[in-house]
This record gives sequence, structure tokens and C-alpha cells, in this order.
Amino acid sequence: MPVPTLPALPGPLPMATAPPGPPYAPSVTPSPADTVHGTVERQAAAFPHRTAVRAHDATLTYTALDRRANHLAHRLRALGVREGDTVAVCLEPSARQVTALLAVLKAGGAYLALGPGEHPRGGDRAALLRNTGARAVITQELFAGDWNEPIPTLLLGPTTVPAPRGAVPPATGVPAHGPAYVLPVTGPASAPWGVCVPHKALTALVEDARFLPVRPGDVALSAYGPDGGSALGLWAPLMAGAQLLIAPRGLGPRELATLIREERVTVARLGAPAFREMAREGLAGLQGLRCLVVTTASLSSEELSLVRRELPRTLLVETVTL
Repeated sequence: MPVPTLPALPGPLPMATAPPGPPYAPSVTPSPADTVHGTVERQAAAFPHRTAVRAHDATLTYTALDRRANHLAHRLRALGVREGDTVAVCLEPSARQVTALLAVLKAGGAYLALGPGEHPRGGDRAALLRNTGARAVITQELFAGDWNEPIPTLLLGPTTVPAPRGAVPPATGVPAHGPAYVLPVTGPASAPWGVCVPHKALTALVEDARFLPVRPGDVALSAYGPDGGSALGLWAPLMAGAQLLIAPRGLGPRELATLIREERVTVARLGAPAFREMAREGLAGLQGLRCLVVTTASLSSEELSLVRRELPRTLLVETVTL
């Protein structure tokens, strides 16, 4: 069953408020012919020793991330994954999760990110895998018992994938209009299915830079995994040559505020409920942010006044989850 494709449109304009100053010009401008993984590969070639990902399980430079993803991509090709195939990924937020997602793209596939234990949006997972044509599953031992679907399963250990010296990506020739990830959709009375989001949709959003203006020197917080609809929050920092900080699953608003302060995060993308919880205790801990992106709901006039008062030097962007 073919999977519908989402048009590569930037979508409605986000709302933004910021102190007076010159408009922000993105440092990295992906070509319309670029893919997500191709752009990350260019960053690895230009800045091999720059930190790409920090998480509880590993800190990876751009070279280390690229080589590990190449190695895993070859393993996926050996399982039969080809251009346009869907690969389900069920991993905790971690460096190996980012490695796995990048590997799926390098293998020519599109990833279907699933929350550990069950699909986060409900519905029957077996039907979702069947309707999206999933050819393989990448998961970890903790969740392996949940998988009994008759498709190849690749288990990743507690450390990130080893990288043989000189590993190169598979030759796939994925076009910019090819699928990058599958967005699950569940109707009120229908079986779950998916919509393919092409690479050029993400590269257009990164080039636009209004939804998530990331610079190469930023530390960008990923506060929820790609199963939460945050593909832009995951890939925009890596496509811009910034550092992606993966927050452990289950952190509350107070813990996230502490993480932002202690890890010197400069760009944070938070859902409106988490932001409102932080706002109840004051926003002083977020004063190091250069940019705060609030998703899923608009802020009230009182909340906007609070941001302007307590975070006068922080760019505020209100947008939808992408």
C-alpha cells in the first residue's frame, strides 16, 4: 500500500517576538537538492571534531556520528532495506537513537519513530507497520519483548554502534523529494496509517530558519523524541552544525529548566504545557537562552509579557509541532 506524501511546504508563519536588531541570517543554507543525511555529512566533512550529539549514553563528534550511522546503514542494507522502504525505530532518547535514525536515511529508507512500549498515538501497531510497509525494526533489548511482528529486528546494544575505520555510506542516490520519515496518522474509526514527509520539507524549514533559528555555535535542546513530532527539533541543529543535547525521557519542567541552565543551552524547543509549568516558578533559569520556541499552543498576553520582562534578550518563536 503506497504511503501518501506530505507536500514540502514551510507551512504558516510562526509568531515571533525579539529585541530590536538585524534579522537573523542562517549560517547554513541547504540546497533544494539536498537530503537531510547529505547535509549532515557535509557538516561532518567540514567540522569533523565538533560535538554533534550529547546524551546520557554517549557524546559523539560529527565524524563519530557519521561513521556509526554509515556502519548501521550497511547492516540495514544487508537486511534488505532499499530506497523508499520504511524502517520502524523504537529506542529511548539517546545518542544511539540519533545514530539509528540517521542510519535509516543513509540506507535510503524513511524512519517510523515509535515510542517505547506502544505507539504513542494509539491504534494497532501491527496494522501501522503493515500499512506503512515497514521492512525492519530497530530497537533495544529492553523493548525487544514487545516486538513479535514477522519482520527483521535489529537490536542495538547499550552503547552506540561501533564504527569501522573509514566506513563510507551505502550508495543509494536518494532524491530530495524522497521520503525522510513517516508521520503516523490514526483516524477515529480507521486503521492507523502514515504520511511520508520528504527530505526537502525539512531542508526548506531549516533554510527558512523562522521555525527554529539554529546557528553553528548553539547548544540545542531536544526535550522529546521524534515520536513526539519533533523532527525539525532533531535535525535542524545537526544540519546547521550545532550541538544537539538529548534530554532523558520523563524529565519534568523543573528538571528541564535545570538542564537548560547547567548545560548552557542556547536554543530550546518546548511544548506550551512544559513552558507554562516553568513559568509558574519564574523564568530566571532560562536567561541563557538565545532562542525559545514554544509549540502546540499560543501564549496568552500575560505569558508574552512575562517572557519579555524576564527574558528580554531571548528570541521567542511560537509555532506548531513539526
